[in-house]
Amino acid sequence: MIKSRLKHARISIIVGFAVSVLCCFSADASGGKIEYRELGPEPGEHEEEAVQRAATAELPLPIYVCELSNINDYSLFANGGWDGNWYVGFNVCWMEEFKEIPQGEYSRAFIGAKLGRMKTRPVPGKPIWEKEPIPGRIYLSLSDKPSWKPSQAVFLCDTQEIPLEGDWENALEGVGESRWFWAEVPVKKINFRGSTFIALWSPTEYFISTASSPILAGGWGGARVNSWMNNDVQGYAPLNLNTSLKTGISTFEPAIAIKLVPENCYQEIAVRIVDVREGREKTSNKTFVVSVTGSGIEQVWLEVTDENGAWAKHGRSVYAAPYMLTLKAGALPAGKQSVRCAASDIWGNAGYSTPVEIEVAR
Repeated sequence: MIKSRLKHARISIIVGFAVSVLCCFSADASGGKIEYRELGPEPGEHEEEAVQRAATAELPLPIYVCELSNINDYSLFANGGWDGNWYVGFNVCWMEEFKEIPQGEYSRAFIGAKLGRMKTRPVPGKPIWEKEPIPGRIYLSLSDKPSWKPSQAVFLCDTQEIPLEGDWENALEGVGESRWFWAEVPVKKINFRGSTFIALWSPTEYFISTASSPILAGGWGGARVNSWMNNDVQGYAPLNLNTSLKTGISTFEPAIAIKLVPENCYQEIAVRIVDVREGREKTSNKTFVVSVTGSGIEQVWLEVTDENGAWAKHGRSVYAAPYMLTLKAGALPAGKQSVRCAASDIWGNAGYSTPVEIEVAR
């Protein structure tokens, strides 16, 4: 293994060949080499102190504001079975009203929704059984009244991140339980003395039915109406105050929520790549084994530099230990790039590993 020598190494990934890693410099079947080199300084005392602080921190929990008393009870529609026609789309908008939001001293605020069952399409130029999520974007809008200006839109997530709908005819990666997605907003945008209205929608024109769109999770509710849907929209949240709340919803509650982070909830998250292993046989995949130290870790993921040198997410997040992630080199352009692992907690803190340099050759 290369665990003890990773910080001195660099990765060269030869696409299309399986490479057997025996040490820092190992020959593959094609005569090529694989190297590892971690970019940045050696771990020092500051890193050890961060690990210690993260391990011993006791932070107050975020305040979750939603209609149900347990945010984990939104388990309907978006995990499987009957979907209730609860799709998030271009021609439908979901709206929720929040009253009596707990007042307090908050440092951060997030609005979110729980989504799942994203639909897929064949990948051009690949076998029919290879599928990818239909491209699209999901947005939330926040207002103190049931009408929303375009400037109030907040990006929530890309459909590449949403768990996929299962396929009865093909083996499909990425299928799983619906997940909460969060978008940060200024605390001052939350109305603590009146109503806060949140709208959920998509500007993607293709999302016009359950056949193409992601599904919004729901939970068992009651007779009181504080949520609505509007199917007279065209890729935006309703603008007209008088007609926006078109159809009231009872019995079920849409999974739309607010998360409030109390003050002094910062912690340092220590992230370290401890091993890089060969991935699936006859592929150029690599498995990154990652150590993450901190409380309340919510998700861990890989990032790769794009053509502009900016960090971009690669693949799907892992939501529980062990933190092992797959780098699919076949999806990357040829040439030198950098890879790092990132982690975030329930308070919105994030940590990043020291980057590893890779070279993809074809």
